[in-house]
Amino acid sequence: MPFTRTILAVSESAPERLALSGDGERYTYRQLRDACTLVRSGAEKLLAQSPSIRPERTDETAGLPIIAVSLSRAIDSARFLCGANGFRAIIAVLDPLWPASHRSEIIRRVDASLVITDDSSFEQSLAALDSWAGMAISLEQFDAVAASAPVSVGPEVRPRDEPFLLLFTSGTTDLPKGFVRTRESWDHNVVISRAYLGAEDGFATIAPGPVSYSLTLYALVEVMATGGSLHLQSGFDAIAASRAIDREKIERFVGVPSMLLGIVRAAEHAGLSLTSLREVITGGANQSATIRRTFEKAAPDAHLRSYYGASEIGFIGYSDSDDGTRLVPFDGVEVSVRDGDVPLPDGEIGTLYIRVASAVERYLASTSSERITGDDGWSTVNDQASYSHGVIELAGRAGDIAVSGGHKVSLPQVERALATIPGCEICCAVAVPDPSLGSLIAVAIEGTEIPPKPQMQRMLRQLLAPQFVPHRYYRVDELPRTAGGKIRRTAVAELLIRGQAERR
Repeated sequence: MPFTRTILAVSESAPERLALSGDGERYTYRQLRDACTLVRSGAEKLLAQSPSIRPERTDETAGLPIIAVSLSRAIDSARFLCGANGFRAIIAVLDPLWPASHRSEIIRRVDASLVITDDSSFEQSLAALDSWAGMAISLEQFDAVAASAPVSVGPEVRPRDEPFLLLFTSGTTDLPKGFVRTRESWDHNVVISRAYLGAEDGFATIAPGPVSYSLTLYALVEVMATGGSLHLQSGFDAIAASRAIDREKIERFVGVPSMLLGIVRAAEHAGLSLTSLREVITGGANQSATIRRTFEKAAPDAHLRSYYGASEIGFIGYSDSDDGTRLVPFDGVEVSVRDGDVPLPDGEIGTLYIRVASAVERYLASTSSERITGDDGWSTVNDQASYSHGVIELAGRAGDIAVSGGHKVSLPQVERALATIPGCEICCAVAVPDPSLGSLIAVAIEGTEIPPKPQMQRMLRQLLAPQFVPHRYYRVDELPRTAGGKIRRTAVAELLIRGQAERR
């Protein structure tokens, strides 16, 4: 991955160019290079004195020490990721919102050598782990050690086949599964970003979400690789984001689609301009046609593109129109839809398989026995889709297909139809238990005013097959979201089951 090379080059050619901004701090490229040097100085001193470092590890991590960070501020996670990428180590960014038990168990399983956190309770829980011999240190203590340590040689360009990043699946319910990426595996992704995702040299990008969120983490990678400026938020704040776009003349946005409506409303309320935006890239959820139309009015010169991918596989396809579910595969992506091992005819829904250079082979054995890529080179994370005439049509993630009355229902498809109705742009479809049907389809709509239920049902009957039309409708002031702004379907279902939403 070329971003260390770029950080070094830009720190020489344009040292005062903004590299990172967020949480009230700003780093020029010169300052970021110095920050990377400090990260290496502190890490090498601590790793050298830790009795827990074993000289040999499994082939999965090539004997490299794992440095994990669990930090509340995006700017801190970003400087550690940039710093650790420039020397012989693997960096892991843990979501500070994961349950402490998940984080502790992950640290134990992957045998991290060093953990840096600003969560004192997490630090204490790690110190109490009998089966883990690594070192946990507070962010404040690490920075003090780094400042007093012998000055390291600073960031350096490392071999392309060397592991550098440990990523995880979601950790809100089940224990996260970890997988390791080499720099080379993401070189492929940076090429895609340049060609398809508006990552132009020197662009200013805003990615308003925590760095532990894959969308933001990769935005950091591609912006640093292209010598741009990245504006971060530890948690999505529509007002602050719209002000930053207006004040800094930001040219590119990366985030989940629901953020766009919030930014437009905040900008309209405060009289701010979004016209500096040239590229608007969304992922992680469906981008409804309503969101697209609303944002195009506020930022008429912006090119809106949604993309679909999986952290374990890489970029898969993109869409520039409608609701973002009909996707054109990126260059180098081969597609197959199967039922088990049997390829399905064009247009039939099954499990989506991808063959692409950026896919990883398997999860870390200590976190899962599952394979991602088979011996034939085809990879899957069990998403459901159909494929016909060179177009992928998504039916949903592995957990997005509900069974109601014996019928398979794509919950994202219900949401896309509902989002076309004015007042229902931000919504979530879920399956809730029912003694007769097994489960029934319910929708929760965010907003102060939503249409009457008969009106919604009448319109949805024109857009959906009968078995897809929701049985129940609810209004909520705000849908549960991750720190990165993605709606949490499981939490929405729990909200409805507990009776904490207004039924219509």
